[in-house]
Amino acid sequence: MNRRDALAGLALGTCGLAAVGARKACANLISSGADGVQGQADDVVQKLIDVRQAQRFTDAPVPDADVQRIVTAGLNAPSALNLQPWFFTVVTDRELLLDIDKTAKVDPKGRLSVGGSPLVIFVSVNDSDYGKYDSGAAADRMNVVANLLGYGCKTVATAAKAANDEKYRERLHIPEGYQIFAALLIGKEIEPSVDGVSGATSREPREKKIFFVK
Repeated sequence: MNRRDALAGLALGTCGLAAVGARKACANLISSGADGVQGQADDVVQKLIDVRQAQRFTDAPVPDADVQRIVTAGLNAPSALNLQPWFFTVVTDRELLLDIDKTAKVDPKGRLSVGGSPLVIFVSVNDSDYGKYDSGAAADRMNVVANLLGYGCKTVATAAKAANDEKYRERLHIPEGYQIFAALLIGKEIEPSVDGVSGATSREPREKKIFFVK
């Protein structure tokens, strides 16, 4: 493999990780040389390390082009036997979202609300083996791309479960045999940071969560 092929492979891999690998972006990475490729990869990795759950969002809508890129990342996630056990419902109808909050008995301005976000993607799953694992991976792909595009992102379950009520399923076009298990909230984030809003606890020490076998 020559140097240019190696750079091209690394560039394509980097673009695949970010799920924003347009050909033009890859070409720019290749032309920038090895240092440029590594710098781009480092930036993506650091963003993934630093990313956190957003807690509050502005009312600014997410442009359709960005919505398409986000859901395409989810649709292209890997799954066992390529069964693709997921179904995504993209909702911007604030009145519907607030009604779901009411059914869920959550504060529409609180941390568990879906009504406080300009864009919500409900993730449904069928009962196939590893369905929730695969659908969770698809949701995480969308989370990653949303953050790389500059949006805040948060995953909630309380209001998502309430959305399974029969009065919502038809409006959300949930297929027969599928259940909503998570809602992905996406939008421009309002500061202050997560710690100031939610009182989130710090991460546990690495030595309690990781063991290396060499």
